[in-house]
Amino acid sequence: MTLHSFVTPLIALQFVAFGWRINREVMMEGKGERTWFPASDWLNILSLMAVSFCCVLWPIYTQAFGRLSKSVLAVGYVLIALHPVSQAAHYRLFSRKGRSVYKDKKWPWITDQEIASLLLTLVAAMLSGWIVWRAV
Repeated sequence: MTLHSFVTPLIALQFVAFGWRINREVMMEGKGERTWFPASDWLNILSLMAVSFCCVLWPIYTQAFGRLSKSVLAVGYVLIALHPVSQAAHYRLFSRKGRSVYKDKKWPWITDQEIASLLLTLVAAMLSGWIVWRAV
């Protein structure tokens, strides 16, 4: 099994996460609710673009799955693994009061729990990318 075989499942997982968000936002729009992409979804989209470029296009061009590709692959897997945690934090599911702390359905674009989750996610992703970069 080569590292190339790990790229397709990662991109599939990223597409599934993105597809779930699009479905949810379309349903919310149909109910007349405000729609947007939370920060964790923007991070997923950026990761999808980075993985597509660094793990698909760049290796085709260079004929090698080098250090950059390996690091981006590791970062991408950490980001998608922690994506559900950030989504739960977006909806404040780690608190007894949940989203009831917001009056009149005036939900913020990013919640306090989501900020903490995203910071931990970014630290874990950067650490994994750095470890892979140094190991290669």
